[in-house]
Amino acid sequence: MNTVSKKRLGFRSAALHKKKEPHAFHYLAERTSFWVAVLSLFAFVTGNMVGQHGWHVFWKSVMGQYDDSLIVYDGTIEPIELVPDYRKWSLYGGDSGTHTYRQVPKDLLIPLPSYRSHDALGKDDVLEQIVFSVDHFGTYKTGGGRGGHVGIDIRVPEGTPVRSIMQGIVIATAEQPSGFGKYIIVKHPRVPNPEKPTEVITLYSLYAHLSGVFVSNGTVVQKGETIGASGMTGNASGPHLHFQVQRDVCKDGTEIGGNPFWSFTTSDMKEAGVSFAEAINTGLKREYGLQCTVNPLEYVQAHYKPVITVAENSDQETIEKTVRKRMTVAERREQRIKNRESRRIAMELKNTAIVQLAEAPQDVPIEIIKQETVAAAAPLMITSNNVTSIDLMHDGAFSRGWEKLRIRLLDAQGSPIRSPELTSDLYLRSAYGTAEFRPETLSALDFENGEAVVQMLPRGHQTVVVQVQPGGILSSPMKYEKE
Repeated sequence: MNTVSKKRLGFRSAALHKKKEPHAFHYLAERTSFWVAVLSLFAFVTGNMVGQHGWHVFWKSVMGQYDDSLIVYDGTIEPIELVPDYRKWSLYGGDSGTHTYRQVPKDLLIPLPSYRSHDALGKDDVLEQIVFSVDHFGTYKTGGGRGGHVGIDIRVPEGTPVRSIMQGIVIATAEQPSGFGKYIIVKHPRVPNPEKPTEVITLYSLYAHLSGVFVSNGTVVQKGETIGASGMTGNASGPHLHFQVQRDVCKDGTEIGGNPFWSFTTSDMKEAGVSFAEAINTGLKREYGLQCTVNPLEYVQAHYKPVITVAENSDQETIEKTVRKRMTVAERREQRIKNRESRRIAMELKNTAIVQLAEAPQDVPIEIIKQETVAAAAPLMITSNNVTSIDLMHDGAFSRGWEKLRIRLLDAQGSPIRSPELTSDLYLRSAYGTAEFRPETLSALDFENGEAVVQMLPRGHQTVVVQVQPGGILSSPMKYEKE
């Protein structure tokens, strides 16, 4: 049978009902996990937008200013927590100009001293003179005097953590290559007025010459929160923190806001015919700067605890005033005199006790041992039946390669103990610099005729100081010498 195609006969072959392909979202709608993921993403984005930091940034983008309504004043704290004890650190070859904060031995870090101006410091206040290198409106020549420096320079090694002195909001993080370098400005709304602590004003704290910035614009920071690291960026002769506190509105009505402030400009220097350092030393525009800034560390030290609390009612906003008594200038001077007198009396008593001890008859003669090598002795602070001190002996220098370190256990007369008795092992570590020890742990069995020899491999060219634990006994410094 001959067949003829339907097409040739004019018939059309097609389905009665054309099947429609489903849309791509049809398959997504059938899967619950897809909608769970969508809702989770929406909740995450929304949470960040209404969160504290996100809300401040959102408010800034819409209204042109940061919302600081959630910031509550809760007292102050110093911008630097720990500084090196420069008097001891220098004995080990420490230098803030060449060594970083991480290279300072932890046992040589001390709290930031209480600030006083250079004019109020005495000859014995050496540490304060080193740490606070330039006063608020001091000079570069002496650190004090009547100069034009708008903040306080705090000498610290590069990398020292910098803290926010109060709760606030970061309004500026920028860099001035020929000025402040990398700097941070934090706004502190509704804080005590320096002249009238029962009133509130807006202040700005500025931290300059930083090596690192850990916050961004719009970040709300808490009191004591680390916001950066000190350095020597910008116009700086050495690593330090330039710390200043400026007003929102000067006493003469000039509005500064959150802009980095300096009392004189380049035009002022050209008109006066002086350089930047000469402008600082001569106090150019000093009076204007005093109207627009606050002595930063004096303000911090006067407001460690909150002196003002704000309570909101449905009808009105009331301010509860809790005024802390502040000492007058005469009272502070009298207190300093009393403190110096008490220190003098304590020193006299100590010297008297030493003289009496030296003049007292000795039941057991003390043998004086001459040593040609460098040694450091200290009382042993561990339980032992017959060991009273330890000597760490070396030649005072090292080059490349392993060095010998001799450790001697001594009795009360200063003689080596042939059969020492220790209730715990001794551990060696590098208190300053870096070194490897073999062995690192010593027991009584490691001492032969009261002496043990340890191999030490210093790393790098940095001065090395060895420490024995427990007890914290330190050796004298070992300096690098080229072969």
